[in-house]
Amino acid sequence: MIATVRTRGAQWLCGACAFVLTSGLASGSSEAQVNDGRVSFTTGIDFSHAYFFRGIRQEREGFIAQPYGDINFDFYSNPDGQGLTAVSFTLGQWNSLHSASTGADEMSANVPGWYESDFYTGVTLLIDNWEAGIVYTAYTSPSHAFGTTQELALSLQMDDSGLLGGLSLFPHALLAFETAGGADGGADEGVYLELGIEPGLTLVEDAASVSFPVTLGFSLGGYYENGLPDGAPGHFRDGFGFFGVGAMLAVPLPVAESFGAWELAGGVQLLSLGGYLEALNDGDPTQVVGLFGISIGY
Repeated sequence: MIATVRTRGAQWLCGACAFVLTSGLASGSSEAQVNDGRVSFTTGIDFSHAYFFRGIRQEREGFIAQPYGDINFDFYSNPDGQGLTAVSFTLGQWNSLHSASTGADEMSANVPGWYESDFYTGVTLLIDNWEAGIVYTAYTSPSHAFGTTQELALSLQMDDSGLLGGLSLFPHALLAFETAGGADGGADEGVYLELGIEPGLTLVEDAASVSFPVTLGFSLGGYYENGLPDGAPGHFRDGFGFFGVGAMLAVPLPVAESFGAWELAGGVQLLSLGGYLEALNDGDPTQVVGLFGISIGY
């Protein structure tokens, strides 16, 4: 499952095949370059051989395609001012399609390959060099592989590109509260904390850039647990979830501006899993995830 508006942008950040704080594999830097209006759109599709959500294994076999799309409404914009410079509202949808019938209920699933379909909506504020957001996400499974989970998440990201000279870290934090259901399959609704940075550099001006996302995922209460009583055989209730480090290359495509901004991106991430997530991953404490995708912003 994946989260936030889109606390994925590259789907790595959320620990699933995901790194990034906003929609799709490409970081969305291309979004709406030629759109001067107050409504913008992003769409795209990512491909991978494995899908981990915040370190929780969903699938690591077969072919996985993850199409998405969202619409953004710019309610307020004052780029020349200080303090609050922008307020926007986003509606979006994200999917995970699998060649294998991952966990599907064969008796009731009409679309066994449609593992996940998520709806998300939220508000983003730009305040000086800070981006703050609040997002509601409903994680659903058309194949009935899992029950619906609902979540409310708070995010904060800093653009430090003007503070450290040639080095930028883009630190971010995400705090997510499950309000119904649970991503870990346990008995309790949990609270998830994510911390990360994404240093990057331009390889060729307007032609290629690379970034190196680093992510830590924690449970602040009941997020990584299987619901068994303390002391029971097989009991897990971990505070540490995963550590992820990766590399990602993004290349804008030579498409006419009137068709929006197109970007091709790809990368690889190494996940180091905590005890419970290691058990869910068949006892393997590490996982390498590769993916690539294309995004369009207008």
